[in-house]
Amino acid sequence: MNWDDLKYVLAVAREGTLAAAGRSLQVDPTTVGRRVLALESQLATRLFDRLTDGYRPTAAGEIAVAQAEQMEEMALSAEGRIQGHDTRVEGPVRLTALDAMIDALIVPNLPRLLAKHPGLELTLASGFDVLRLSRRDADIALRVMQPTEPDAVGIRIGPTAMSLYCAAESDFGPAPPVIGLPREREALGFMQLLARHLPESRVALRGNTEGHLIAAVRAGLGVGFIDCVVADADPRLRRWRPDIVERSTLWAVTHIDIHRAPRVRAVIDFLTELHNEKADLFDGRCPFPSC
Repeated sequence: MNWDDLKYVLAVAREGTLAAAGRSLQVDPTTVGRRVLALESQLATRLFDRLTDGYRPTAAGEIAVAQAEQMEEMALSAEGRIQGHDTRVEGPVRLTALDAMIDALIVPNLPRLLAKHPGLELTLASGFDVLRLSRRDADIALRVMQPTEPDAVGIRIGPTAMSLYCAAESDFGPAPPVIGLPREREALGFMQLLARHLPESRVALRGNTEGHLIAAVRAGLGVGFIDCVVADADPRLRRWRPDIVERSTLWAVTHIDIHRAPRVRAVIDFLTELHNEKADLFDGRCPFPSC
């Protein structure tokens, strides 16, 4: 077996269907199916059970998937180490953060970064999903939790805060409806915040991006926890309870193999400078649009 064969097995195992695997590999689904069948024929072993809802690895398939993950990790590690020795500030950098922070804060300030380093090729990705740095889902991930992965390096950007916001013209009572997160994200502390600050309220709407959450709050549908650096600069929003401020630390998390790469350091330095310039907004000390 070689990596070129196993990457198809790995994609099918991760995605569950030929169509989804094809999209992740940017090939036709029939190509994926043909490569998997060819490998099964070569090994004289069935690697997947074909079920009505997708493909599930057999016992032999699990062994193949584990081997494929090891080969993928080795290939990505080699790539990262080679790229990490490049002294030029150029090349691709994939940055992930919440969409509202990307749109309201990072994008408007990118011209100066790209003017300073015109060889950078940035890709911006957003969402609440926890991305796997070892698979290069991102080169840099902005997180409010210090990384625990053994292959991750966390660079402290600085303090950050969020508060409860409503539409500027809203007039809610003591138990307003809440705009929340998807249920699968509640384990990160949303329900604890809700119980502490809004024990009598109910979740009226959920959004799977911070942008959706903010749009719902602006529309007057309820209150929601939003990053102060975004919401305090938005005249369409106001703090529902100015005394509620939840503080944490913002980290730039990257893979250990590339954390010293000049292109990665340049983006992290840019994010740190941006934080320092807007420290009052990040830390929730400036609750007015005029700040």
